[in-house]
Amino acid sequence: IANDFIRYKMVNDTGRYSGPEPQPLPLPPELVMRTLSYLDQSYDKKNARHVCKGFAAAGLSSLTSTAYFSTSLIEIRYFSKVLHFSSPIQDVAMHPVLSKYITKMVCDGTQLPSYYLPLRAFQSWWATLGKQLMSWPIERIHSIYTSRYSQDKRIVGMGEDRKIFCTALEQFVNLKCIVFTDVAFDEQKRTLPQPTWPSTVPEGDLWDPSSPYHTFAMCIRSLSEMAIKLHELSIKGRTNAISHGIFSRASPQDYNHLLNVFANLHRISVNFNTHHGKDLLNFAGLGRLLTHATMLQSLDLKCTDWQHHPLKLSRVFQNATWPRLKHFGLHGFTMYTDVELIAFFDRHRATLASVALKSMFLHQKDFNSTDASPCEAWKHLFGELRKRSIKFQVLDLFQIHDCYNWEGKHPDLAIRVNCGESVLRYLRDGGPNPLTSQIIDQASV
Repeated sequence: IANDFIRYKMVNDTGRYSGPEPQPLPLPPELVMRTLSYLDQSYDKKNARHVCKGFAAAGLSSLTSTAYFSTSLIEIRYFSKVLHFSSPIQDVAMHPVLSKYITKMVCDGTQLPSYYLPLRAFQSWWATLGKQLMSWPIERIHSIYTSRYSQDKRIVGMGEDRKIFCTALEQFVNLKCIVFTDVAFDEQKRTLPQPTWPSTVPEGDLWDPSSPYHTFAMCIRSLSEMAIKLHELSIKGRTNAISHGIFSRASPQDYNHLLNVFANLHRISVNFNTHHGKDLLNFAGLGRLLTHATMLQSLDLKCTDWQHHPLKLSRVFQNATWPRLKHFGLHGFTMYTDVELIAFFDRHRATLASVALKSMFLHQKDFNSTDASPCEAWKHLFGELRKRSIKFQVLDLFQIHDCYNWEGKHPDLAIRVNCGESVLRYLRDGGPNPLTSQIIDQASV
């Protein structure tokens, strides 16, 4: 009590401690670490590290777990007429303490396609962004983008982006996860937006330095050649996801690089774009890579095509079984039968605990069928799972429809089953199928 009173007397009128000795943290390090982990903004995290040595030590892992790599963040400077390349991630990598706490790296970046460099083509692209009312002249904006394009081309041509990325891989000894995206981490602070991945099928070699997916290609090659055993890989996207062609059109050498990276993955989340093509999602492309990840515990596949890409699991996975799979998610697909989905769940019944099905269409009848009765594909699926005693701990359903809902005539069945909660109870306890007409009518009353 006496010590507490002395500390109280040393607090001045502004509420600041003014004693001669450093004041120890009144909380255990574990609680401080938990508290600091709730900080979202990067500047809050940076400021928290400067509070005291206790905050710096206890909160270091939560404050510095993620590093960001982007070609656009690499700066070119001249020292004594010698080119010097620098990047924030390089500074973190060379720090003897911070580098050991990095477990996740976010790699963003795509450059303005060369066909947008002419002023007239650039004006058309700029108009699609809704930035027409910006006070800057279009010529000034165009010059900024073309200058950045020239600088990025120089950095890539000299291989400096690869050198910086490899330095980060060498120093981040606890790296577990890499996220690829076309969304810059400081997008909200940027006056001028970064180009997204292309919405149409890109021409040429998608692994070439001029490709909009160069950052992804360079990183995969580096990970493979350095034998980095990555545990988690996530490929995200903004309006347009990464093209599925990055997998299906890879050269044999680059595909081997992909196989090397996928071999050690525990968690995979891929958001891809098939560009409305047919039969692109198959075993020869992404499927073989996924089946090569024998230690896989979590798999999420999302297709951004507005027409919902047709999915046949047998074409993608064949009859593969992941003995450790705990989570499986599909988003944005059309399936013409539930047979393969049931078989997949049956093969993984021993380990699969969590399932997420979002923006999905399921068919029970052929398009040319003369049967006029309503399609009840999802009801049939849930009934077959119940017959086989297949249960999940978590079932997340969102925007699931019977048949192909072009005109919005068919309801979202996820709402009728409380986003999956009713189905979980049905699979566990039995009773009427939650999509039985009488059950639905009672729920709506």
